Amino acid sequence: AVVSTQSTGDQGFTVVAPSLPCHGFTIPPTKPGVSPAVIATVYATLMRRLGYANYVVHGGDWGAIIGRILTMMYPDQVLGLHVTLNTVSMGPRFALQSIVGFVFPRLVYKTKGEEGFLHPISKLSERQYKGMAYFHAQSVIGEFYGYGMNDSPTGLIGWIGAIFPLASAEKAFEDVNEKLRIGLENFGLDNVCANLVVFWATRTAQCSMRIYHEFYWKDMDMYKQAFIKETPVAISNFPNEIVHSTRF
Repeated sequence: AVVSTQSTGDQGFTVVAPSLPCHGFTIPPTKPGVSPAVIATVYATLMRRLGYANYVVHGGDWGAIIGRILTMMYPDQVLGLHVTLNTVSMGPRFALQSIVGFVFPRLVYKTKGEEGFLHPISKLSERQYKGMAYFHAQSVIGEFYGYGMNDSPTGLIGWIGAIFPLASAEKAFEDVNEKLRIGLENFGLDNVCANLVVFWATRTAQCSMRIYHEFYWKDMDMYKQAFIKETPVAISNFPNEIVHSTRF
């Protein structure tokens, strides 16, 4: 949210960073149904109660998904959206670019990085198939995995240790035996252990998977059909992100 100091009139920024239910030390929901759309409504209400009529939204991973929904549901409040995961459906133009890029990549992709990630389509499909396996598992039967994670530190390390590298290195998709080592190298032992300790101390590993289930079964149809029409959107493409977009 943009704010002005009373003494000088200089503009600055206030950062409001709410945590997700079941993540960190946030109190878990007491009933099912807390989907990304519900969380988006909670965040919009929070901003109004804090006194911000308009604001810019940034998000990555679930924050990108919730940010898109928040922007679609409350366009009168959101001045702009920035995401680091391309969750923003671009409509027919984006679909046409993807098709043309498959046949004539040099006409669509502006950089070697874009072409390398998005072409050929077989490579892209394989990477998303492998990289999204956990998403599908947690969407359908995630809470069953959660029993093992809440019951055993080894189970928690095994699951989270396998997911960390997927967000940090292309090689993690190629060599399963290297996954944990890659994750520790890229994120650092302290960061990985801090995540494990928070989930273990709060017993929220199982609860944190609920958002996948709620999104998949409750919000998915609305999410696929709705578009951001007028609000400015910016997307940052990072090399090892699971979803990319072309420049447009």
